[in-house]
Amino acid sequence: MADNITYKEINFKIQSIEDEYYNCTFSHCDFTEILFGKVNFESCHFISCNFSLCKSNGTSWNQAEFESCKMTGAHFDASNKFTFHASFNNCLLHYASFQGLNLQGLRFEKCELIETDFTQCILKKTVFNECDMNRAIITQCNLEEADFITAYNYVLNPNENRMKKAKFSMQGLPGLVAVFDIRIV
Repeated sequence: MADNITYKEINFKIQSIEDEYYNCTFSHCDFTEILFGKVNFESCHFISCNFSLCKSNGTSWNQAEFESCKMTGAHFDASNKFTFHASFNNCLLHYASFQGLNLQGLRFEKCELIETDFTQCILKKTVFNECDMNRAIITQCNLEEADFITAYNYVLNPNENRMKKAKFSMQGLPGLVAVFDIRIV
């Protein structure tokens, strides 16, 4: 187990990955196309790392913090569903997948969630602060008390999602009525 270690500019295609990381920092590391197995990342901080096209298969992301990371096409959908708790700040999550995960209470801050798949996610109390959600797939989700106040470019169907007490701004109204072919002037 790696405990309280800082990794800088490591290419994890070349260096092997440990089974457990606790309170570690990863700065400018490359995880491109890595297939994570049952790796446990607990209280780890990832800064400016590349996770493009990576896949999680039973991976635990417990109290993980992602900051300024590139995560294009990353698949988190097969992560350990019981220990997925993370925050994302200023990350590029284009074409990423969280399908079927419990993301309750997570924070996405200033992220690009372009075409990100949230199908069947629990997004209760999740915050999307200043996030671009252009063509994000948000269907069959629990959005109760979710915060979309400063999110933009989202389109979601209120008939396909549980939305009790979810928060939206007036600017987000077109994304809520688009499925009804209603024009707001």
